[in-house]
Amino acid sequence: MRVIEFHKYGSADELKIVERPRPVPGPGEVLIRIHASAVNSGDWRVRKADPFLVRLFFGLRRPRAAARVLGSVLSGVVAETGTDVHRFQPGDRVFGMSDLAMGCHAEYICLPENAPITTGLESLSHAEAASIPFGLHTAHHFLTPLSLQQGNRLLVLGASGAVGSAAVQLGKSLGCAVTAVTSTANIELVQSLGADQVLDYTRRSLADLKQSFDVIFASVDHYPVSSLRPLLKPGGQLVLVSAGIKDMLLAPLRSLIWKCQIHTGVAAVSQELMTQFRGLIETGSFKPVLEKSYPMHAVAEAHRHAERGHKKGNIALCLVD
Repeated sequence: MRVIEFHKYGSADELKIVERPRPVPGPGEVLIRIHASAVNSGDWRVRKADPFLVRLFFGLRRPRAAARVLGSVLSGVVAETGTDVHRFQPGDRVFGMSDLAMGCHAEYICLPENAPITTGLESLSHAEAASIPFGLHTAHHFLTPLSLQQGNRLLVLGASGAVGSAAVQLGKSLGCAVTAVTSTANIELVQSLGADQVLDYTRRSLADLKQSFDVIFASVDHYPVSSLRPLLKPGGQLVLVSAGIKDMLLAPLRSLIWKCQIHTGVAAVSQELMTQFRGLIETGSFKPVLEKSYPMHAVAEAHRHAERGHKKGNIALCLVD
């Protein structure tokens, strides 16, 4: 099978397509023929070792052998099952995540039957299905515990990205009045997702928002945390999806001093969540946002696109010619 590997941290040019043996599913595992994956911020950050903390998980000097294939999301078809597999059978269409195990930028992957995967939707292309898990599970992880109520004011920074576009849709489904911050080119997109108000950051600053918010959801790290505090209601909640180590460590102290709640951390994912997300798609409560699909040989270009930080929703990586 073909896989996309990188052997040292660095630019997108480090990504190479190589031949590797196709894996064989063991007991309780399924072999998935991956039709599409996606390139997300987690992929290029691991490739660059940015932040440095990445090296503690994936290899200090260079990526460990098990971490050389990026990609945490997939849509594909079950090709084979190991013994004692009961939820899936060959031919089943599936989508979901490998999570921190990565490995989805390959033509095949073996995952445990209880991994965060579920049966796929025939109404979506594989590229569309692969664009669901990363952004939706991240937004869901941070927003659903906040006990949002009808009429709460939600400010979404980075509203046109994979996570931000999912946060806009989830916020609306939970009854919030959503203000989205994005660029001129993406105003129409975030309005189509349900945003009640849009601030174009290329023309206006956050200081132009003459209101305060119950929740600020920062899916990007372009704004100093201190600049967000004046926009938060007393006792409000600040979600820092892309928080660095400094902001993570300072979150408890800032929460105490600023009299608010600051949420950071890593988004957890499960098989039950993927099944729930399938239901959101089926009922029309959520729609995947896919800007562009790249063929496997253009993976470096896809990484450069994602790294520039201006993609609309998701970009897919198609692994079937």
